[in-house]
Amino acid sequence: MERLQNVTLQRGDSRIEGTTLDGALHGSARVLTGGVPVALLSYAHGELHGPATMFHPDGARSAQLNYADGKLHGKAVYYLADGTVQREAQYAHGALSGDSKTWLPDGTLLEHAVYRQGKPHGLLQRFHPNGRLAERQMFNAGKPAGPAERYAADGRPLDAEGKPVSRWQQWWRGMRGEPAAAESAPGPRYPPNS
Repeated sequence: MERLQNVTLQRGDSRIEGTTLDGALHGSARVLTGGVPVALLSYAHGELHGPATMFHPDGARSAQLNYADGKLHGKAVYYLADGTVQREAQYAHGALSGDSKTWLPDGTLLEHAVYRQGKPHGLLQRFHPNGRLAERQMFNAGKPAGPAERYAADGRPLDAEGKPVSRWQQWWRGMRGEPAAAESAPGPRYPPNS
């Protein structure tokens, strides 16, 4: 059995430094471009396996990922250059699985969806930059499970042509006992309040 050996591979201004076992990357590896670290990776017998950290060109963390057998697996967090969380998602064997949330730089929730085997499954919500609900739709295995509800930035529902329903129409529908617009209060911010 071969022992771990240090290895450095260079192509242009990119370089990977790590260790090999039986000729395959094994253990920690560091990727640099122009001498600046762009990734810290974990390998097992030539496949990504374990934690991985990616970096913006200025050295700030851009992503914290986990791999199993070469595929994304577990929680993945993506960051803006200032360190603000931009997206959190769950993966299982390389496919989105579970909650996925995306935020604007100010912490306003932009999208919240649930996935199963890489496809939307359950409630998908999108929000306007002011935090109000923009769209809500249920999915089943990637297919819509009913019509989407869409809303203007002021909370009014949108009609089939994408135009806001007037307030008097909303009032009239309410008087007639028709469903009123769903509540469109601002969505949660990041980080969630405890």
